[in-house]
Amino acid sequence: MKILCNSQGTQSRDPALTKYNGKYYWLYAADSRLYIVESDSIDGFETAESHLVWTPESEEWAHEVWAPELHVLDGVCYIYVACDDGNNHNHRMYVLSNGCDDPLATYKNLGKITDPTNKWAIDGNILHHKTGRYIVWSGWEGDENIEQNIYIAKLKSPTEIEGERVMISRPEYDWEKLGGTGTVDGSPFINEGPFAFEEAGRTFVAYSGSGSWTEHYCIALLELVGDDPMNPSSWKKQQRPVLSRNEEFMGCGHCSIIEEDNLIFFHAWRTDAQRIEWNTVYPICAKYRLEGDEFIIE
Repeated sequence: MKILCNSQGTQSRDPALTKYNGKYYWLYAADSRLYIVESDSIDGFETAESHLVWTPESEEWAHEVWAPELHVLDGVCYIYVACDDGNNHNHRMYVLSNGCDDPLATYKNLGKITDPTNKWAIDGNILHHKTGRYIVWSGWEGDENIEQNIYIAKLKSPTEIEGERVMISRPEYDWEKLGGTGTVDGSPFINEGPFAFEEAGRTFVAYSGSGSWTEHYCIALLELVGDDPMNPSSWKKQQRPVLSRNEEFMGCGHCSIIEEDNLIFFHAWRTDAQRIEWNTVYPICAKYRLEGDEFIIE
């Protein structure tokens, strides 16, 4: 496992890395703005510069800018990001685009992306399937901060959801509930940060469980074992996390994956950290492989 950094010494939570046209792109939020670092290699991030690609155009989405992700769909760059107006209860997902295939071009907000319930939502990610294109995210069932679940909906276009959302995972195991109380006090039980990927012809959604503010934050897997991604029974949850605290790091969570290189990125604190604070979190890069039903992170 390797700690990532760039020439600005960037240490970002929820590391979002992708590969497009042979180059690597690291997208992160800082001071409510979005920056992208471009590199020819993972090691190249150490000297690469950050490019400012988006500044909020409205106070409605200028606060708590969380977990941006870059996706190139049909030759056009889109960023899915969660923002609010300063009130966490108003957190929703938004779609940004620059209208071209250059990830470093300036983006503008195309508006909110939501299902008909319009409930609290963060961490949007795209799932590609033979039956269409889908979006997965973390959200509330109602209007209270009790529990974050993983939802899926079909996309009509990169900027619009088609139909209702369906819940495919909620916190049920003890290791998904650490750090939370499940009451209306801002300490919910957590399933968040979904990331869809394929490995050996199988479709998975990696997600994070337990509180991101604790050493127990971890990464787990859902596998699509049926033909219909919108059918909850088509999804199988593994009974234990694939990555949790180890000798080097704790609070390992919110990953992104580059399939062609078998690389996984996540954030964590060093186990020798004196205090768990957001400004001491590190983005980590590691290799992974699938052996039968065992997902191994090296």
